[in-house]
Amino acid sequence: MKLIFNKFSGLILIFALLFTACENEETITITEPDAAFELLQPGISNILLNFGLQSNAAFTVTWNDDVTGSSSYTIQMAITDDFANPITLGNSSTNSFTISVTDLNMAINSANPANLVDVPVFVRVDAGAALSNSVLFFVTAYPENPAEITSPAANDTFVLSLATSGDIAMTVAWEDEGLTGPDAVEYTIEAALGGTDFANPVVLGTTSNGITTLDITHADLNAAALGLGAAADVAADVDIRIVARSTNANENTLERISDSVTVSITPYSVTFPFLYLVGDATTPGWNNNNNNTAIFRNQDVPNNYIYTGYFNAGAFKLLEVLGQWQPQWGTNDGSTLAVNPGGGSDPGVFSVGSAGYYTYSFTTVGEGGSFTVQSYDASSAPTYNRIGLIGQAIGGWGDADEIDLTQDPNNPHLWSASNITFTNNDEFLIRPNDDWNNGLWRYTGSSELWGQSNFATSGNNFVFNGPSGSYDVWFNDLDGSYVFIPN
Repeated sequence: MKLIFNKFSGLILIFALLFTACENEETITITEPDAAFELLQPGISNILLNFGLQSNAAFTVTWNDDVTGSSSYTIQMAITDDFANPITLGNSSTNSFTISVTDLNMAINSANPANLVDVPVFVRVDAGAALSNSVLFFVTAYPENPAEITSPAANDTFVLSLATSGDIAMTVAWEDEGLTGPDAVEYTIEAALGGTDFANPVVLGTTSNGITTLDITHADLNAAALGLGAAADVAADVDIRIVARSTNANENTLERISDSVTVSITPYSVTFPFLYLVGDATTPGWNNNNNNTAIFRNQDVPNNYIYTGYFNAGAFKLLEVLGQWQPQWGTNDGSTLAVNPGGGSDPGVFSVGSAGYYTYSFTTVGEGGSFTVQSYDASSAPTYNRIGLIGQAIGGWGDADEIDLTQDPNNPHLWSASNITFTNNDEFLIRPNDDWNNGLWRYTGSSELWGQSNFATSGNNFVFNGPSGSYDVWFNDLDGSYVFIPN
């Protein structure tokens, strides 16, 4: 009897539960979400645009659209939340959109924000008949536009004077939105002869740390003009521009070049010194009076020195006077020249990491300037047993009149001789291996005591255009460079 009672009680309980469940179901209200056209909040809202990764995605946005049924969306941005001046970022036929670093950066620059750091970028989607909500990014962009020169003005005239060589002749000034960016900006002020498209520019100076002016003295501007090939006492058109370089934490570099300004510069006549090598990378070592190798010179550019030859691993500097340590030229940063003219601090060395042939080009400007270095392949260059001077300028055209040059012990292509007597306005040639038939080094039009000769079987003889007297001779058979230095 007890068992029947328990089953009956269970049935009553089940029916009670069923009744209660049905009673609760009648009170439940199921609500579906309203249809919406909604741009989803991104996971990342702070973006740093890296100009070293311009093809990478800057961001991706997605949205839900239960309203418009559109398959054509326009993605817009603005730098104010009212979208007073919307900019189209692109289009999509799906519910997502990705924009690259370079495209987003260009759009932000076109919006002309007050600066390029943490620019508020509001993004929304236009479906034609409806607009989504907007989402906010804070974006640090990089500059697109170059610097703008504000001084000097086009067609300004500068007549330079030796009497005021230490005075300021020209102030170059510029404006640049890059100063508001996140990365360090270094400015290089370059000059070139008018109309040459900066094929061979000279560096007038560099600035950094937000400095947007450069003062240039008469002496430095004069050296630059002569270095470009301008003639003394003759007005020459010179183009000036600003090269802005930014480097980020990843060592990526962004370069922006301004429009150029053309001015007229009249330089004055000046003499540039001969320069000599000293240091353990060179044959004379660190002896300042050991038949130190003379640097060859550009026959068209008075302050451009060029040397192609063999260097030991080590270091070297340049001297102006044999037997004296100053004036002394070197570099403190590995790219620009520095000088101690006397009484100051000596500059650092030019470092040669590994032994070999190199071409160095030094362009001096006042107490600075620039230099470049490139490896040189001398493997196919012929090696001569003898090279000599022959001609009336040194005594006659007979074989017995030839004066042999001495071959450098470390560099078989470098030759020299001391105390050679030359006669003004007489001719001579540079001859290899006592041979007339297979080519000689010939004159190429230099009006100076230095230049670059041409190796040929026919052509012009040298005409010695210096005063009669004694000279030291240096010759490089790799490129035909020569220099005659008065004793």
